Order: sequence, then C-alpha cells, then structure tokens
Amino acid sequence: MVKYIFVYCIFVFTASCSVSTLKRNEDFKTWRNTNKIKVLATTEIIADLVRKIGGDHIDVISIIGGDLNPHSYEIVKGDGEKIDIADVIFANGLSLEHSASMRYQLERHRNTIYLGDDVMKRHPEMILRVDNQVDPHIWMDVVIWRECIDPIVSSLSILDEKHSLDYLNMGEIAKGILSLQNIKMKDKLGSIPDNKRYLVTSHDAFNYFVRRYFATDGESDWKKRVNAIQGLAPDEQISPLEIIKVVDYVLAHNVSVIFPEQNLSQDSLNKVVDSCKKKGSDVSLSSEMLYGDTMGGNTYIGMLDSNTEVIYGNLLK
Repeated sequence: MVKYIFVYCIFVFTASCSVSTLKRNEDFKTWRNTNKIKVLATTEIIADLVRKIGGDHIDVISIIGGDLNPHSYEIVKGDGEKIDIADVIFANGLSLEHSASMRYQLERHRNTIYLGDDVMKRHPEMILRVDNQVDPHIWMDVVIWRECIDPIVSSLSILDEKHSLDYLNMGEIAKGILSLQNIKMKDKLGSIPDNKRYLVTSHDAFNYFVRRYFATDGESDWKKRVNAIQGLAPDEQISPLEIIKVVDYVLAHNVSVIFPEQNLSQDSLNKVVDSCKKKGSDVSLSSEMLYGDTMGGNTYIGMLDSNTEVIYGNLLK
C-alpha cells in the first residue's frame, strides 16, 4: 500500500498544467473566498513546491506568473489585495525579488518567509556569489531546493497545527522525490563527455546547475564550465564587450551549442553565433529553449526534466 501511495504522490508531484491569465484570475477569486489557509508565493516555482506540501489543506497562488521576470517585477493593481489577505507569503529571498515595490510589500507583511535566506543561515556554504552578489537561483540545484521544504512545513504547521502531521509526511515524500530527481539528473548530465560539458546561456541563472550537474567529482573549478551573456538579473542593455567576452569563451572551449532562455530575447545570442561563425566556429543556437527564472507552464520537476533533456540532447550532437 505504501508503494502505491508513493507512486500516486509522484504523479501528483510531477503533473503539469498551463497557467493562463484567465485561469490566474479564476484562481484568485477562488483563493480570495476560500476557508483554507491562504498561501501566496512570489513565483510559480515556489508555489509548485508549497502545493505539494500543503495539499488540500491550503490554497496557493503566485504573484509573478507566466513569463514575467521575477528580478524586476513591480507590484501591479490587485497584488496589494493578495498580499493583505494572505496568511503567509513564501518568497525566494537572496535579493531575487529586488524591485522597490516588491521589497516594500514583502517586508511590511506580518508573515513573509524568505526560503533562500533561511537556507543561507543554515547552510552558508551552499550559496554562491557572483561578482560579489548573492546568486538567488537556488532552485537550479535540486539538493539546495530540497532544503526549502523544512521551513515550508514548519510555517504551515504553525498556521494549521491540526494538519501538521500531514505537512510533515508530504514534506518527507517531497524530499524523497527531489532526491531521486537529483540522482537522475546527475547520472544523465554527468555522462556527457568532459570536452562537451560547457553551458552558455542567456543570463547567469545556471551557476548552481553547473556546479551540481556538470562538475566532475572533486572538480573545484566548475566556473569554467558556464558562461552567460547577461548577469544575475537579465537586462536588455548588453554591451559589445559582453558579447566579445562570450565569443572568446565559445572559441576557447570549442562550444558547439548556445542555449536561449524561454522568456528572454535571443538577439544578443544570435550576434554571438554570427561573430563565432566569422571566426571559423561551427557553434549553433539551440532551437529548444531552457527555463531559467520561469517554468513555462511546467511543474518544477517538469521544468528540470525539460532542461536536462534539451541540454543532454544538444551537447551530444
């Protein structure tokens, strides 16, 4: 029986759905009128994890939906009401949600939980810094994202003590599923030949990913395996110097494929490819996109699987 329950939980955990604007509006109406615990997440990536732990005892919606950039998202009409009536807000923290309006709203709420900040307090060695800035993209490393489960379980249990055992049990199931996901990704991506295991993307969202899944055992210099045309927070203002830097990297490491991200412009990456070709490189731009800051309608597991398959398939060509 336990086996069947676990398989069912995996199915629920990995089932995906598309989040349209209409659906988001309908979800908000249901959420606003529910008698369950009202949980607000800043991103859909966080909301997905919280749903798996809270189950039917809670209702969860996110502030930042679709393909919107969580780094620069500004509060819009309707967000204030969501924040006011939420029983708890789960945010990524680590300066991901860094717009002035978002920071103000999160800080003024009576019960905002910053998952990344919690992980950094308990495991500072897990958190990366890029150019003296904390890298907020912790969901790209399944082992680190697994560490976000305990603060979610704890917060929900405080709000709803009578279902605390359920939250604890679902949290343990989620940990098991994420542990299996981590092994699956490490095995697959680790099988890519060493000379092909280089990742060039639109922006600096894949540092945690590369450190966990591209570096060989004992390899400390994992940074050599990743490069991006934009920094931690994507900005449309890309200088010629940044393009030259990526071109030099592609040529130096004989990179064969560059990966665009689903919610970011490909214009600068096309310039990189054109410049490389003029210098004799056969690098190409992948026709399949990666998910960095968004999930594109997938679940978290679905997003990871998609990224893994796209990277594996393209780098082995």
